[in-house]
Amino acid sequence: MTQKFLKSMLAEESRAYGFTISFWGSGAVLVNTFGVPNTPLALMYGLGAVTGFGMLAVNSFGGVTTEVQEEKSNYMALGTIHYLASLLPIIIAGFIARHLSAPSAFFIGGLSVSLLYNILAVLEEDISELLHRA
Repeated sequence: MTQKFLKSMLAEESRAYGFTISFWGSGAVLVNTFGVPNTPLALMYGLGAVTGFGMLAVNSFGGVTTEVQEEKSNYMALGTIHYLASLLPIIIAGFIARHLSAPSAFFIGGLSVSLLYNILAVLEEDISELLHRA
């Protein structure tokens, strides 16, 4: 495996791996608290996640009928690691699980993971840019 290929793989996978860690970790916290969810609770988690993602998409693109043009961006290696984006949603899921009923916890848990992961990933990229300039 060449260095160039490894760099390419890491850059392409960084968002997906962080997203997976935050979703699986948050789900594991909810399952630990409430047990394995039945279908309605699993749907609540999914509905919350899709709602959070939709909120970000509508806000970012300016509406639901806006044409999406994908832009390739350059970013710092530090911005691919995702300590905050991957781990903070899991901590928040623990707080949610302790303070809400199962249906609310699964919905708000899914919603918060979508929102927090994406917002914190942007913050991490901003931090890496600031460190790069310093």
